[in-house]
Amino acid sequence: VRLLINDIPEIIKYNVSTSGGSMMGGNNVDVEIFGYDINQTTLLANQIADSIRLIKGAREITISREDEKPELRMEINREKMAANGMNTTAISSALYNRIEGFTATKFRELGEEYDVVVRFKKEFRNSISAIENIALQKPSGEFVRLGELGEVKEYYSPPNIERKRRERVVIVSAIPYKISMGALAAEIQKSVNKIDLPREVMIEVGGAYEDQQEGFMDLALLLGLSLILVYLVMASQFESLKMPFIIMFSIPFAFSGVIIALLLTNTTLSIIAGVGAVMLVGIVVKNAIVLVDYINLMRDRGYELSEAIKLSGKSRLRPVLMTALTTILGMLPLAMSSGEGSEVWSPMGISVIGGLIASTIITMIIVTVIYMLFATRGERNKEEMVRSKFKFLD
Repeated sequence: VRLLINDIPEIIKYNVSTSGGSMMGGNNVDVEIFGYDINQTTLLANQIADSIRLIKGAREITISREDEKPELRMEINREKMAANGMNTTAISSALYNRIEGFTATKFRELGEEYDVVVRFKKEFRNSISAIENIALQKPSGEFVRLGELGEVKEYYSPPNIERKRRERVVIVSAIPYKISMGALAAEIQKSVNKIDLPREVMIEVGGAYEDQQEGFMDLALLLGLSLILVYLVMASQFESLKMPFIIMFSIPFAFSGVIIALLLTNTTLSIIAGVGAVMLVGIVVKNAIVLVDYINLMRDRGYELSEAIKLSGKSRLRPVLMTALTTILGMLPLAMSSGEGSEVWSPMGISVIGGLIASTIITMIIVTVIYMLFATRGERNKEEMVRSKFKFLD
């Protein structure tokens, strides 16, 4: 799209972006420059923009403060205006109609309606002398030149002034291209650190990157809360404080599967991908619960530890694979979607599928090994306790 737009000379400024960085729809990295002096902050913004253009992967670098623009201003001589029986309302209305134009009528064709705008030709309104020669009709019916009522002068309009936290700010924005927002923000921060800033100027790196960082912090809190809740539920179910730890050993491997899946699909780690990782906390423990619960059942029936683990692995393999496969197939359309909004939601499907595949493979191996270690240690402790109680019989 950028290549097509660059070939159109009439387009001066444009913005092409995707909403893959965050759920709010933006993926820009902003450099916010706070300072009262407009000229100082404008020069600094241009300097930072030039340094960002040297960063590989930074596209569409823009500055929020526009340059001064030339404009024409009519300075009316009120004595001459009163002598000709004119007023400012009549003069401004006449100028607008002749330069900007007014809708004289409407043209209808084949059910469509078009405005018919009437105004002066370009050669009669594109210079100061041409505008001063515009004739205005007085109340008496006579005509008077606009130049006889005042003077048209050229000025430069002041730049727009943005404020944040009651301070003047100018924002330099950049959009990442084939690079993550975090990597681009880090490179921009390095460039900013090399600049000798005046004392009265402060710079912050924010934008959608800042929103993303706050979102990741919230996700980290949610992840911790979900781990605690899952542990409490399993502790009450197994009536043990040790069994939930054995089951939850499969969760870290699910997160490694998420990272591998995102790398293989060249997908950026976004907020929605993090949501998928949080979902995995409740999904991946199901397979481990099925396996551990069956091992406990076999041991209650009198089987030795190693034999119980072997039987459980053989008999629970099919249910574990079926449970994982149904979830993976359910997430497959979401991960492979290509319609509108797919760049936002597909990372969730990719992260869930990757984490589930990794945890399913690892669960049948790691969970059984951890279970055997805990169980062997528990049996050894029980044996030592019994010997200590009946030591007097030796």
